[in-house]
Amino acid sequence: MVHFIDVYEWLPASAPIGHPHIVADFNEETNKDNLRGADGICTMLYKYNPSVLRDFLDLRIPSIEIVRREEESYRYDMIIARHERVVTCGFMRNAEFVDLRVDFGITEEGLWVPLSGHTDFIHPTGPNRGEILDGLGGQLAAQIMYHKLWDESTAKEIKVDVEREGP
Repeated sequence: MVHFIDVYEWLPASAPIGHPHIVADFNEETNKDNLRGADGICTMLYKYNPSVLRDFLDLRIPSIEIVRREEESYRYDMIIARHERVVTCGFMRNAEFVDLRVDFGITEEGLWVPLSGHTDFIHPTGPNRGEILDGLGGQLAAQIMYHKLWDESTAKEIKVDVEREGP
């Protein structure tokens, strides 16, 4: 099982699955059954820069976007964006989403609910849609953790754009 750590009292390790957590440690053998997209996204932002995580989770800030650009042409860029209560995270090439993308809605209670998502081969529909979307979020989080996407030394750049006031 993935283990979580307490870094802020407002982001407890004991929060239920689906709420954001900071991952304590992770490797290929880690059982990922309790890993969700919110965990990977928040861990990346925390390890990159804790103040970026605070801004990202501060819903008084209308919009924030983090883009990780890759040096190597064979690797995809990644975007993490929040507008109001909707989070989008995925991999891009030439400003188009490719491979894996998941969108989440943040409830009043802080739960991240997968709204939509896809990979190159999976476009969830039908009665198992929610379960499939949870799985896609877990895959997204695992990619972030496996590749340590918070590490600036392996990226061309990581850019943060914060909109502090609405239109």
